Amino acid sequence: MISEFDVFSDRWGFLGESPVWSGDGKSLWWVDTEGCRLLRTDAASGRTEAWDAPEAVGCIAMRPDGMLLAGLASGVFLFDPANGRFELACSPESRWDVRFNDGAIDPAGRFWAGTMHLNLIEPAGAIFCVEADLSHRRIFDGLWVPNGLAFDPVRHRMYFSDSHPTVQTIWVCDYDRATGTPRDRRVFATTHDFAGRPDGAFIDEDGIYWIAGVGGSQLLRFAPSGEALQPIPFPVTHPTKIIMDRANPRSVFVTTRRTVPEDETHASGHVLRATLL
Repeated sequence: MISEFDVFSDRWGFLGESPVWSGDGKSLWWVDTEGCRLLRTDAASGRTEAWDAPEAVGCIAMRPDGMLLAGLASGVFLFDPANGRFELACSPESRWDVRFNDGAIDPAGRFWAGTMHLNLIEPAGAIFCVEADLSHRRIFDGLWVPNGLAFDPVRHRMYFSDSHPTVQTIWVCDYDRATGTPRDRRVFATTHDFAGRPDGAFIDEDGIYWIAGVGGSQLLRFAPSGEALQPIPFPVTHPTKIIMDRANPRSVFVTTRRTVPEDETHASGHVLRATLL
């Protein structure tokens, strides 16, 4: 089903998240949320560069002009790789006690990102849609840990989840690409019967919804019908988000959380890579 995972990046992060491919496909961008860093790994060599962020960075997205959008604690920032600077672009959330978490680009190029309470004492999370002109809309409320954002352009669907242990639910909506409007939110699947909670997700070329089972050492997969497919074992306990290489959709890349001391050699915290067989 899948080859053995190996280490793709030559640097690790405390909480690796949000892998996205560069526009030319030659490097993979990702973040270290707890380490407040933005990283870029060369696809050919695995060599990784890092930039310090002013705040915890939860998610990123590539823009057509080569700059990145980054969801931090106080808002959505523009990051310019040419000079390493972060500039506040918009502040969709007025609360000071939340930060951005998962994010994804929709088929029309809009940036969707969710927020979560810093101390997880209430379901203060929301999902926002940020347009190309950086105007924004609040779409969903009342979430603990919004995650699993992904779009299926063939079936015109939007997916998202809540990772909180008491929720562990994945929802699906019908999605209008022209207006950026999700409709008919409904339960797609739950993960209470699986090891690991739902984290970052990806839709493959067959419409299968892949989602990292964080804390459970596995990748979960669901057919478009919502039917649970056989999970894929993962070599570290905390996979956080999965992505595939659009130019080579048999290649799977997964960010992970560091779960061992800094001085120990371990795959945990790196980006791992495997091939679908």
